[in-house]
Amino acid sequence: MVFGRKAEAEPPSYEPVHWDSVSKFTIGTASEPVARRGAGPGPLAVRVEKRAAGAVHLVPSVYVALPASDKPSAEAGFRLYEDEAGSRPLCSVTPDAGTEEDGSRRYRVHDDQGKEVGSVFKGSAAQRLVQHGWWLEQPGHSEVVARYHWAKGGAGQILGRTAGKALGSVVGSVMGLNAEGGDGGGTAKPVTWKSGTQVAMTSAPSGGRKWYLAQASWLDRRVAFALAVLREH
Repeated sequence: MVFGRKAEAEPPSYEPVHWDSVSKFTIGTASEPVARRGAGPGPLAVRVEKRAAGAVHLVPSVYVALPASDKPSAEAGFRLYEDEAGSRPLCSVTPDAGTEEDGSRRYRVHDDQGKEVGSVFKGSAAQRLVQHGWWLEQPGHSEVVARYHWAKGGAGQILGRTAGKALGSVVGSVMGLNAEGGDGGGTAKPVTWKSGTQVAMTSAPSGGRKWYLAQASWLDRRVAFALAVLREH
């Protein structure tokens, strides 16, 4: 019996959500969209929304294991597991040994058998003038990028077309978006990643969180999860 305050109801249990059936997801430790006062964080995970008895819960689908350190960061590489105990590995995300000369970086995603299933890229400063800073590749498909609506051609072509005052105004507008679609401050804006003309994935803020919607049936969810974790952590 609990005295002095009303006992908190335990969240309902749910059947695990298999990773390859996930479409809408977020990354975090909270089991609810707005954490209850006094509620401690749960494991860092790819979480999906489930509703029961009028309440919304963020249920883990895939668990994220960051490297052990004082300030763990996904950019040092990480692993994804299908269970909280870490006995069922899903994939690993490993950065290439060095940073490219232009400042870009590649993160390779390998399945539990060591086969590479795709890559996530952190773009260079020049690339971020024309597209979102994070993008991905998957074998058999053209690169999956989120280009700004005014950007046509590569970064070099953009810079060539926007010399002088035009360049200043373009760079200013990009900086206003933080070259990340609002990632680093101000009002976050939706981001849409496309492969050619096909929409592959969208990210948008809602309820104080970033949500991701994997839309292309061919998009390997492990690569999508990797991009989201890198972007958030």
